[in-house]
Amino acid sequence: AKNFSPTQIMAILQLIQSDRKKRSEIVVADHLDLVWTGPETSGVTNRDTKVVVQELFRNAKRSVLVAGFAVYQGKEVFKSLADAMDANESLCVDMHLNIHRKYGDTTRPEDLVKRFTDDFRRRQWSGKRLPNVYYDPRSVSLDLDKRSVLHAKCIIVDKELSFVTSANFTEAAQERNIEAGVLIRMPSFSEKLYGHFSSLTSDGVLKKII
Repeated sequence: AKNFSPTQIMAILQLIQSDRKKRSEIVVADHLDLVWTGPETSGVTNRDTKVVVQELFRNAKRSVLVAGFAVYQGKEVFKSLADAMDANESLCVDMHLNIHRKYGDTTRPEDLVKRFTDDFRRRQWSGKRLPNVYYDPRSVSLDLDKRSVLHAKCIIVDKELSFVTSANFTEAAQERNIEAGVLIRMPSFSEKLYGHFSSLTSDGVLKKII
């Protein structure tokens, strides 16, 4: 170091810092995929939302956690997950879903929950085994100031893979809308995200309805 001027030492340190940053970016890139719904652009390759979701459902071995705001065409969207549950009795599926109260709707909370539960069984799920389904009781509150929305949209598989996305579990969001998400292959992150939802259920913030 005695043979280097302060300017040269600074240049060397900047090169080392730049190299470490590039190495870090490469490592992170190995664990992340951009997932996209909607029009593609030239020169940019992204993974398709519908493809990623179905791969996650089909490849699950031990557990799947789903959080979603809106669910339509559920029998189609969740078919591979329902099939995986029926084929693998040890596969545990927890779904955290929003129950929507329309503005001005004065239906009793318990009736909204029953309507949602009946609809899920009849129209949104095709499997013989039912998943565990949870909701946030605040979402059906008659008091607008206390009402909230379960707006998170993610999938966690085997506490190893996480998919966090803007896409709802609908045909439009999976195939036609412009939606962006990220597939994260980091078990430490997946365990943390899974643990947060588990804490919400164990603390009674999210209630089981199925």
